[in-house]
Amino acid sequence: MCFKLSFSTWIMDLAFGFLSNLSRFVFINCTAVSLFCLYLCFWFCFAGFYPLAFGVVDSETEENWTWFLQHLASILLPMGRVVTFFSDRNQGLLNAMGFVFPGWPHSYCYYHLKQNLISKYPKSGYGKLLQDRVINLFSRCAYAVTEEEFKVAMEELVIVGSSKVKAFISDLSRDHYANAFFKGMRYGEMANSLAESFNNWVGVFRDLPVLPLIEGIRQKLMVLNSQRRFEAEKWTTVLCPEMETRLCENAEAGRTWAVRRSNSTVFEVFADYSVMVDLEQRTCSCRLWQIDGFPCTHAVAAILAKRDSVYDYVECYYKTDFFRKAYESPIFPIPDIGKGLGSNGSAAGVVLPPITKRPAGRPPTKRIKVFGEFKRPLKCSRCSVAGHNRKTCKAII
Repeated sequence: MCFKLSFSTWIMDLAFGFLSNLSRFVFINCTAVSLFCLYLCFWFCFAGFYPLAFGVVDSETEENWTWFLQHLASILLPMGRVVTFFSDRNQGLLNAMGFVFPGWPHSYCYYHLKQNLISKYPKSGYGKLLQDRVINLFSRCAYAVTEEEFKVAMEELVIVGSSKVKAFISDLSRDHYANAFFKGMRYGEMANSLAESFNNWVGVFRDLPVLPLIEGIRQKLMVLNSQRRFEAEKWTTVLCPEMETRLCENAEAGRTWAVRRSNSTVFEVFADYSVMVDLEQRTCSCRLWQIDGFPCTHAVAAILAKRDSVYDYVECYYKTDFFRKAYESPIFPIPDIGKGLGSNGSAAGVVLPPITKRPAGRPPTKRIKVFGEFKRPLKCSRCSVAGHNRKTCKAII
């Protein structure tokens, strides 16, 4: 497996310098490319995704996931920081994750869980009505911020969904999908949508051989890195623009709330209901501050009542300076000129691809959609009827 070893070294050289300036939230995914599988790993970034590492393997297996995560561990473990992983429930990945990163927070993608649950009910008639009700209750379980709220929603879900829901949740640990029990920070993310964004972003290289595929991804990363570096130079806010807007909205929402001081750092905030805010521990009894890592409306009201700077209570990952440091190191070009040629006229040091067996039929060109995923139907902007567009519309207006 010389291809794996050669490629992992390039990953470590590229990523090591950036880690100290990135968040503690990592997405992991696998996508099919040509005859191989592309393993992806990138950081959660408040202006999109930040690709960290990728590797090409012959298939998605526990052995290959273990290899990929072990090289990733060689980068993360020396940093002395625990990160939260976000992925689907591929069994090989779950086994490898437990072996390489035991005890580290691992969040399951809510969207994939929802689609798995949808598949257990008919798509029409009463089954569709029951399906919608079950998904609504499961959503309440996943997004519940307190254990009491989760318990009420789960009891109703089990009653409505009966044996199918019981079988589904029996194999699903609540520590991996429910906000009320999750051990790490999700920064407001519940679905692995960034992984799908990256899949589409590199889709143009999907049919290329391995080396052109890697080179194409490197070039896109180089351009992306440069664009975001120049974009961040124009920002004038303390936080990234999106988070600055969110902070202002939180401050405005709690502007009229009554705030009572208990001691130097503990406050009681009276909104629709009363909550306790501890500024020293950076906690709120609504638990949104602990889950998102960003001051909730109650926390902002307490901070302003104390006349402190709100920015002092915001994690550094949300700040503009932190974002700029993440992109200050450029990805340099790798020119072909100057590379020696081998005896057969090809470039020296060619990395051979992994040995693989070509499957029957034509290679797939499109990503395989998960169950329940569908394409948005075409809708006419003239008559608002689905099935045709404005140009072919024959409706009388």
